[in-house]
Amino acid sequence: MELLSFAEKYLLAKDAKCGRHCDQTAKFTPINEEKTSLVGAYVCPQGYVSRAVYFSDRPDAKWFLSFLSDQLGSQWVRSRDIRMATRFGWELGGSAEDEIKQVSKTGKIVQYYWTFYPQNDEEKARGTFLCSNCKKLFVKLKSDPSLLCPKCTSS
Repeated sequence: MELLSFAEKYLLAKDAKCGRHCDQTAKFTPINEEKTSLVGAYVCPQGYVSRAVYFSDRPDAKWFLSFLSDQLGSQWVRSRDIRMATRFGWELGGSAEDEIKQVSKTGKIVQYYWTFYPQNDEEKARGTFLCSNCKKLFVKLKSDPSLLCPKCTSS
């Protein structure tokens, strides 16, 4: 079983609502997948990212911070906006306890969550979005209807 399959079955919020943008459903979209780790974002139909999530059996918080900062800029990604949770097979129900061993040698999955918490009116006017073309994260005004990042817009 791949980590993405396990996450889809046991870890992802199925009815997540878009936060601080609209009332529509935000769906999980993978944006970086490796054998033992997965990064994805909860994205509404307009591309707004409510939360980015990093799953791994051996997580590296500094890597996650760097991954986000490389796409969004260090001024937008603050370590205080990252939270951690540990998930064990026994707490997830179903056959998760047996299946987690196929994706994690440690028998647990650690999740890091990143949500941007705006501190002022300028930050509240902007938001994190996922480019509909290249699937990279970027920051733009919430009022801008474009679904493309600046790089894809200029291409």
